[in-house]
Amino acid sequence: MIFKKCLFVLPILGLVACSSLPEAPIDAYSLSDMRVLQQQRQWYFEGRLALTDDRDSISASVSWRHNPGRDDIELAGPLAQGKLIISVGPDVVVVDDGDKRQEFRGAVDEVLAEQLGVNMPVNAFTYWVLGGVDPEQAFVEQGDGFVQAGWRVSFKEMQRVNTLLLPRKINAVKDKTIIKLIVDQWDLS
Repeated sequence: MIFKKCLFVLPILGLVACSSLPEAPIDAYSLSDMRVLQQQRQWYFEGRLALTDDRDSISASVSWRHNPGRDDIELAGPLAQGKLIISVGPDVVVVDDGDKRQEFRGAVDEVLAEQLGVNMPVNAFTYWVLGGVDPEQAFVEQGDGFVQAGWRVSFKEMQRVNTLLLPRKINAVKDKTIIKLIVDQWDLS
């Protein structure tokens, strides 16, 4: 009888012991750890983007390819509705919605704000998505991120890609504008 009770109690003790084991450490954001990624000349990611301000809110899947001198950003609404391709080169922004292709001259951030009504710091984001700061602007480091150009950028979750630690969840907040980016897949080649 005691033997049967022990057979019943041992698995329960095993479950209790397993539940008290510490979880594997989660890699946390560190700006100094991200500096190595700033040497990355080209990259690509796929993910999801949400942008909210006092006028509107946008949710889209995003594919972003960065090469020296050119960024191609593809946004698609839910169920691939409303695809928009934004190509950014030196002082030129091309916006293609499938029906109409428009070319604009000027800084990308200003063009997008004026033409699309979107307050998104694209130039700075090319650094922020890799966990770094825009080297052309002052910043203040804070626990899980930094403040730069009036934006509070925080890295809510990191992910391992091969041997590198890269951002997975990024929030950027300035005044009433909130940008949330979740990176599902990275390619650094």
